[in-house]
Amino acid sequence: MPKDLSSLIGAVDDSIRGGRLKGAIVTVVGTERRGVTDANGIFQIDSIPPGTHELSVTHPLLDTLGVQIHSAPFTLVAGQRTEVTARSPTFEEIRAKSCPRGGLVAGPGILVGRVLKADTEDPAAGASISLVYTDVSQKEAVQKVRTGRVAANGAFSICGLPTTIAGNLQATFGGVTTADVPITANDESISTAILLVGGTGPGRAVISGTVTARGGQPVAGAQVAIAGTPSVVETSAAGKFTLGGLPAGTQEAVVRKLGFAKVSQIVHLNSANPTNISVVLDPATVLGTVRVVGQMETGLTKIGFLARKQLGRGWFLTPEQIADKNPNQTTDLFRLAPGMNMINTTGGRYLTSTSTIGSTSDGCINVFIDRARFDQFQPGDVDDAIPTADLGAVEYYQRPSDVPTEFDVPGKSCATLIVWTKTMLTTLKGP
Repeated sequence: MPKDLSSLIGAVDDSIRGGRLKGAIVTVVGTERRGVTDANGIFQIDSIPPGTHELSVTHPLLDTLGVQIHSAPFTLVAGQRTEVTARSPTFEEIRAKSCPRGGLVAGPGILVGRVLKADTEDPAAGASISLVYTDVSQKEAVQKVRTGRVAANGAFSICGLPTTIAGNLQATFGGVTTADVPITANDESISTAILLVGGTGPGRAVISGTVTARGGQPVAGAQVAIAGTPSVVETSAAGKFTLGGLPAGTQEAVVRKLGFAKVSQIVHLNSANPTNISVVLDPATVLGTVRVVGQMETGLTKIGFLARKQLGRGWFLTPEQIADKNPNQTTDLFRLAPGMNMINTTGGRYLTSTSTIGSTSDGCINVFIDRARFDQFQPGDVDDAIPTADLGAVEYYQRPSDVPTEFDVPGKSCATLIVWTKTMLTTLKGP
């Protein structure tokens, strides 16, 4: 180091989770001198002009919290090395900022984060967020829904959560809804998330990457898609793929290959820069699924499901497809159903039809479970009535004129959803 310059060494404390913050970028404000904290949270920066300075610290965790770290001013002397420390906000400081009215009576946990516009990274002010979660520390798991609104700076917070949860978070802005982002906390007081909202339909975002098997061998012929879009591509002999024309935003990338378990991965897409991912596939465990599906084949034939599916007048989900999707809630299956809309409320999800073709009641859906008529009296009824573990098969008819006669409802010309349970399908015997 030249004698007329200075250097410093220091650490960045992670006051939220304890320990040190690794991978943080530490910059001497007003200069181009910077360093990165190592696995121990230590950084070193050389060749700094002497004088009074301060440090700024950036890190994905801090970006998610929407906070900036600046150290206290310090003085560097030419030819000398100085020790400097910086720290992230404490949990108490974040709680005071995020939950100014308390809000922790129901639980001590907080979910904080930001919602940004995908292509500009400007705050998506006014966006709504919805968290569907289960307190997995309880013996009887009860699913709950919490909602919130995004502030002018793009930040949001949900206070009063259990410290041990498993759930999904989504954001809606300008009529566009992000993919469900998994949120998990294991005895943690604070959880974080960033979501990007973009557009729908074809776009200019690109995703590329490599698909390998456990052990590192490339997987050729694996199908890669973004959920909710029609685009799909297969990996090359080297396991590589590129998929373009995608909508920007927080999306779900889905990778499938016969003989391997399906992999879903949350990706953040924008139109300016391609997103690159690496996916590792594990061998599929199919014996249990094959056995159950085989038991349901007779039932599917007897109820006429297979014959109606062959006619192609509706939208169908077979037992194999349901097992492959592995939904957290029954209504998760209907996100891609043509002409169906899910209204998210604090009480749960309510299903409506977006099609009025041939309908006498705009938006209405007739629901049947194992041939029995089922009425949606309030949001969440469908999810409460049909546990995911008992889902056997689904058929949905967007046009009332396509509805099988046995499911006609006099005076209610509506779209029709029919759900068959495993319990029924596996108890039906052969002719």
